[in-house]
Amino acid sequence: MVSSRRRCREEIGVLLPGTATSTGSSANILAGIDGSPSALDAAVWAAYEAKRRNISVRLVHIVDPREAETELGPWSRRRILNCLESRAVDMLSEARQEIAAVSPEVAVETSWISGRPLPMLIALSREALLTVVGSGRAETRGAVHAGSVAVSVSAHGYGPVVVVRGSRIEFQEQQRRTVVVGVDSSEAADNATEWAFAEAALRGAELTAVFSCGELPASLTDQVSEPQWWLEYQAQQRQSLAERIARWSEHHPEVLAHCAVTTGRTAWALMRWAHEAQLIVVGSRGRSEFVGAVLGSTSHALIHHAPCPVMIVPSSASSNRSGQP
Repeated sequence: MVSSRRRCREEIGVLLPGTATSTGSSANILAGIDGSPSALDAAVWAAYEAKRRNISVRLVHIVDPREAETELGPWSRRRILNCLESRAVDMLSEARQEIAAVSPEVAVETSWISGRPLPMLIALSREALLTVVGSGRAETRGAVHAGSVAVSVSAHGYGPVVVVRGSRIEFQEQQRRTVVVGVDSSEAADNATEWAFAEAALRGAELTAVFSCGELPASLTDQVSEPQWWLEYQAQQRQSLAERIARWSEHHPEVLAHCAVTTGRTAWALMRWAHEAQLIVVGSRGRSEFVGAVLGSTSHALIHHAPCPVMIVPSSASSNRSGQP
């Protein structure tokens, strides 16, 4: 009779960091699976995106051996690890079934890996076109918690990271919606804008570029009008944004682009348009080697409050957006 450990290896496959996958050198979309409903939503979203690009989905669950630490001896530790591995098989099998129900034509690879969840998922992001995580917090101890993982992977990942928010019904209806991108004068924003145009073209969607002028101190305003210089500054930013988006539009003439200049915190400004969006795209300064590095406040706020999926694009993200090798 086949042992439970052998069944785990045969059905799922155990991969160590740096080990080649069955998909070879082809690009894929990586989705972290932790047993939570939001992780299943992330897997389904990843499948929709893989179908658009004609590439595969890689579902990964990371078994943290620290969960098996016990004072009852190595025998008990082995039994706990066996349970964790069996649970990993069940989680991945459920996610695969969820994908098969909505996108049966998408190729899916599943694997569980032993290691520390956060560093492992960040390392695996190097091999993926996109890395996708859910937005909710897993209830199980040691699982890939989206609240912390979404922030950490977005800050340290090697490529774009998508935090999936919103409902599956919205995923299916998103063709008639727009892609919203946050724009400023930084290099990271330029890279995010390039990705946003490519994403809009891929979806046949329109694009809305949003620039926030920030907030005018209350001491400089009155109840009747705003200072003339503040109005002139906003007008200058409208002109600058229009010129910048026009340059990108030359590369994607099929995308109808709109410009919006507003005031207030950037994250809340973006969320004014988010309810009509299928995706929000923002840039980040790129991955940091420092564990304590904090994701920007805009990305952080969107990860926790946006009504639709959020893509965080590091300035170092690859220019290959087609998903083809």
